[in-house]
Amino acid sequence: MMPFRVEEVPIIPSSAPLMSNVSHPPMSDDFSVTEHIDPKSGFAHRIYKYKRRECRRVLLDSRLCSQLAGYTLIEKDLRSVLIWLNEIEARHTDGPSRKGEHFARSTDRATYNVIKGFFVAAITFYGKCFSKCEGRPVKLERAQLDERFHAMHDECIAYRHNFAAHSGAKKLEHVEIVLVSPAKHKDQVPFKIYRELFQPDLFWSSSGEITLIALVEHVRSIANAKVDLLAEKIQREEIVPNAKKYWRAK
Repeated sequence: MMPFRVEEVPIIPSSAPLMSNVSHPPMSDDFSVTEHIDPKSGFAHRIYKYKRRECRRVLLDSRLCSQLAGYTLIEKDLRSVLIWLNEIEARHTDGPSRKGEHFARSTDRATYNVIKGFFVAAITFYGKCFSKCEGRPVKLERAQLDERFHAMHDECIAYRHNFAAHSGAKKLEHVEIVLVSPAKHKDQVPFKIYRELFQPDLFWSSSGEITLIALVEHVRSIANAKVDLLAEKIQREEIVPNAKKYWRAK
């Protein structure tokens, strides 16, 4: 089994500001959390402390908490997408050289095979955020995006459906089998069968256009807003009115 990392996003107490736009928001100056992972079983648990004294941990289970968990996963996926897109931006150098051109070919396969891996990972995770599945009861909708991002979003989803997930009707990737032989040749014509592979490495914005990174940052801001809204609602509607139940929980 490959090694993995469990990322902790602390629950934010009602006395602390909501800061879901960072990966590890501070619980407060007096709270701390330590993560432990069993190297054999992979079981992860956290020990919380307040002023160095161990805290009680109560698992919250409600419809709102399930939604908050779902948007937390979405936000984490989008953070991963941004990391991969920034890796692409640092490596991508062989784009079209003239205005009005939209396609280019690179002979640097070592670099662009890596770029393709980042791109497929990015559009796969991006597509996840707009798909409801078991274990994730929420998803984002195209209608939530600012209209100026719709075209770029649609392109991402098309690549996700027709390239990353499988080859689709748009024929973003395909192979043509061709027979090649000299146009003029006497007797025993030499020939060869070639497989012509057409497969994109990525699609990228030209100068002045909306970028993939800008799209994902915009979508992530929507997920963050949902996280903040739900966290505040859980505190106001579920925790504060039932404070005694939670403080007495074993």
